[in-house]
Amino acid sequence: MTEQKNLAARAKKIIEVDGLEFKDLDGDGRLTPYEDWRLSSRERAEDLVTRMSDEEKAGLMIIGSHYPGYSEFLPNPKPGQVINDEDVWRSHNPITSQEYPDPILVTSATDAAINERHQRFFISRDNQSPRDLATWTNAVQEIAEASRLGIPVSFASNPRNHFALVPTFGVSESSGVFSEWPGELGLAALKDPELIHEFGREIAREWRAGGVHKLYGYMADVASEPRWSRFNGTFGEDPELVSKYISATVRGMQGERLNEASVACTVKHYPGGGVRLDGHDPHFEWGQTNEYPTENALFQYHMPPFQAAVDAGVSSIMPYYAKPVNTSAKQLPEQHWAGEDAQFEEVAFAYDKVIIDDILRAEMGHTGYVNSDSGIIDAMPWGVEGMSKPERFAYAVKAGTDIFSDMADPSELRAAIEQGLLGDEEVNRACVRLLTELFDQGLFDNPYVDEAAAEEIIGNEKVVAMGQKAQRNSVTLLRSSEQLLPLDINTGKKIYAWATGRTKIDRVNEKFLASLTQTLPNATFVDSPEEADLAIVWARPEIALFEDDRPGVSLSVDPRDNGVDVDRVVEIEKTVPTLLVVNVTNPWLLVEIEPNAEALAVTFEIAPENLIKSLAGVDGGPQGTLPLTFPKSAASFEGSGRDVPGKFLGEDYAYVDRDGNVYAYDYGLKY
Repeated sequence: MTEQKNLAARAKKIIEVDGLEFKDLDGDGRLTPYEDWRLSSRERAEDLVTRMSDEEKAGLMIIGSHYPGYSEFLPNPKPGQVINDEDVWRSHNPITSQEYPDPILVTSATDAAINERHQRFFISRDNQSPRDLATWTNAVQEIAEASRLGIPVSFASNPRNHFALVPTFGVSESSGVFSEWPGELGLAALKDPELIHEFGREIAREWRAGGVHKLYGYMADVASEPRWSRFNGTFGEDPELVSKYISATVRGMQGERLNEASVACTVKHYPGGGVRLDGHDPHFEWGQTNEYPTENALFQYHMPPFQAAVDAGVSSIMPYYAKPVNTSAKQLPEQHWAGEDAQFEEVAFAYDKVIIDDILRAEMGHTGYVNSDSGIIDAMPWGVEGMSKPERFAYAVKAGTDIFSDMADPSELRAAIEQGLLGDEEVNRACVRLLTELFDQGLFDNPYVDEAAAEEIIGNEKVVAMGQKAQRNSVTLLRSSEQLLPLDINTGKKIYAWATGRTKIDRVNEKFLASLTQTLPNATFVDSPEEADLAIVWARPEIALFEDDRPGVSLSVDPRDNGVDVDRVVEIEKTVPTLLVVNVTNPWLLVEIEPNAEALAVTFEIAPENLIKSLAGVDGGPQGTLPLTFPKSAASFEGSGRDVPGKFLGEDYAYVDRDGNVYAYDYGLKY
């Protein structure tokens, strides 16, 4: 006997057939095949596509940022208004600040998005409370259910479960609501794929409780260029560990197969974004190329994590903005060469049929969809600048790209269809792939969440405790000192505490001192190192993608160039025994700030109280080992292949500290 599927309807009726209940999504009073939950997701998707107009298909193939009416991201937020009722147009890209040739619709009013532009994929960026998030996603789903075919909405998000002292739009805009774990490099420092599987499973429960269904992540990029501003979003520089972590997150968040409890993963940035020209990112014209100076570096170092994602059943893959160039050493088998003298077609990866259809799908076995990165049509169309927008859409779809991010206006994609640049077979193929995910996740049958349960599940005590422990364990001790470590929680010493860095450093210092005062209640905190028995200095250098990456400007991993007052750090170290802590987003040059420190530890984004507890030995103290290699000098990587991770650059590459310790991949001390 067939077991009844759990259904929820707010705008359409429930009908009964063969003693079972189904949602009448098209409102015709009959059971249409796509409404029949007894059929496979693929069968339902194939039936639904035959019922969709070209306008509905084009809307399905874009995913844009979407906001509640009260969102502070909107130009005119309306407090208390759940549904946004205004379209928002901008003359500049909201992420890169690049000027558009013509104003761009960056987000739609909700009703217009669903019923006029026919969008069904939205990116959520607001940092709402659990109940507010659930209330908003439910309200949007109700509007979608009431539409002609009742196609539900999928909400996507960037990662929401990593601690951030200073949240950043497009990277960590949401913080403090969901459970908070160390940054990706901090997870990599733990070298624990089983924990990462559990991490994926637990955070998926939080996401689905709020009505969020799709993760833009995790990054499978193997970090091989130290100056890349997105180094800290990776799992480090070892292809084997990155592969294990990507597999673990996909299996944890999606399950063994996509289902009603899954968060679908969009692993990025295929075929590897770590290969950067002097660190410059392909968000920008001056960083648009991927050049591979080392033969076979692409498949040896950068592709294995994407194969791991495919093998784990990842729902979608995101290509990067970059384009490969033919000044590279040999990377592709000759059957994939673009011509007799050119191995690559020099177009961005989302437009590259060999990279997507021939390699990712036919050889690697990817059966899900391909999700472009944001703005490949309007802002970063590298290699296809001479094409019209409809031509760009058509070229990318024919290459294998199925959905376009961060877009709210499907008119140019509709034009590609109307002009005959795209045929029914190509469009339907993409739509079936996209709809299959929605059916697999059960959204056609029940897209709603329990708003009270969201408050209990999101940020629940169990998963919060797991994240806090992982933060503490991720601290990596590079040089210890019997004089200073482990810290005594009950110490009555006089302590000088100071943080130095570039982003809201005054606020960081406030939080740092407040946490120290609470965590070390018997200590006396003094205003100068001269008064202190010991100093705790937290250096927080940072390479800011949208501030530092400029044409003709050399990127640097010298802390002095990235907000740290190096002279002051050294002065403190020479005045009083100093515990130096360095927050690692990139492999910093330590040659100036390390030698005079009494002890040295590194963090990968951590709450200050968890840092102090770790240094005091809570949960066994620092457990991390380096997920990267600190270079001994700028010259050591400026002259090396940008496509080879530091782990593989030999003994002469790594920094050696004053005591002879080599700060290479996997180094770290424990109490």
